[in-house]
This record gives sequence, C-alpha cells and structure tokens, in this order.
Amino acid sequence: MKKINYVCKISQGVMIIFLPIVLLLMIFQAYAFDKDFYLKEFEKYHIAENTKIEQKELDRIADKMIHYLKDEDNNIKIFIKINEKNTEAFGEREKLHMMDVKKLFQKGYLLQKIGISFLVISLILLIKTSEKIDRDIYKSLKGASILSLGCMIFIFVLVQINFYKYFTYFHKIFFDNDLWLLNPKTDLLIQMLPLGFFYDIATKIIVWFMGSMIFLGIVSLYKERYQ
Repeated sequence: MKKINYVCKISQGVMIIFLPIVLLLMIFQAYAFDKDFYLKEFEKYHIAENTKIEQKELDRIADKMIHYLKDEDNNIKIFIKINEKNTEAFGEREKLHMMDVKKLFQKGYLLQKIGISFLVISLILLIKTSEKIDRDIYKSLKGASILSLGCMIFIFVLVQINFYKYFTYFHKIFFDNDLWLLNPKTDLLIQMLPLGFFYDIATKIIVWFMGSMIFLGIVSLYKERYQ
C-alpha cells in the first residue's frame, strides 16, 4: 500500500511540474508561428517605413522565418528587392544567430515531447494507483496552477520593471556567443524585430499562460470540493 501511495504522489508531482511547462511551450509556439502577429507588430512599429522595405517583402520574410523555425526550411537565406535591386535580407551574423535560435526551438520541441510523455505516463499511473482518481487529478491541477502562477507573477513583475535587463540575461543564459548583439543601423533582423516586439510577445504569452492556469486552478478547486 505504501508503495502504491508513493507512486501516486510521484505521479502527481510530475504532473504539477510538467503540465505548466508543456502549456507554456504550446502558447509560446502559437505566437512564435503566428504570421498575423508578426504583421500586426510590423504595422505597430512602422517597420515598412523604417526599413524602406515594401510590406509584401516583409510578408515573405516573416513566412521564411516561421518556416525556418518550424524546421520546414533548411536555411534562412532570402532575397528581397530594395531600390529595384535583389539583396540578401540577412547578413552572415544574423543567419548564424538564427541558427542558434532554431536550435533553441528544437530543444523546446524535445522538452515538450518529453513533458507530454511524462504527463501521459503519470496519468496512467494515477489511474492504476489512486484510490480517488478524480480527487488526485484535481489536486495535481491545483498544485500546478499555484506553483506556476507564483513563478510567472514574479517573472511578469521583472518584465514590467526592466524588460531590457532581463531580456539580456535571457540571451546570456541560453546563447554561448554574442551573435545576438546586432546593429540596429545595419542589421535587418533587429530592425524588423525591435525590443518592443519581444516585449509584446512576452507579455501576451505570460498573460495567456496565467489566464489558463487561473482557469485550471478555479476548475480544480471547484471540482475537488465536490469529490
């Protein structure tokens, strides 16, 4: 009996940890691959006017970037027309940085798959070992909601206080080079995706994630009360 309870508790712990991770990655991917979001941001920050690149060309670049990050394209090489001349959109440094970004995305895909696998295994183990399966699942959802909301509120506060500072920390942690330090005067990648773009996407991801976890928390509290 003790062994069964031990397995049940571990399964709940795994769900509490990996459910928020999987959900966060899903929300992140939804925005990272949303072309309409890119186009709205281009319009918001007047990218066509600032770069002197036509909107249809920016549209093509956004398509290329999304396909590349989805691993549906092997390279980020794209030519655009500027002043009636075909010019490669990104320089070598920008392309190398995009390679690093793509590797980070691939690690995210792997983590997501691992997380989903762990969640499925944990659910199966809960079904087999729990005396009150509904109660234990709702407890897991409640735990995941409380833990993730605490962490995300803290991150949200940091983002609001000084987004540039913590955005820089992010790059220093996840990249082992300085290729992300681009020149806004000459490098199209940073001209297209200014700091405001990343602030907007980070804020939307955090808000959607927090809203989702609040919803799960409320549902689990309500359901648990009547188990």
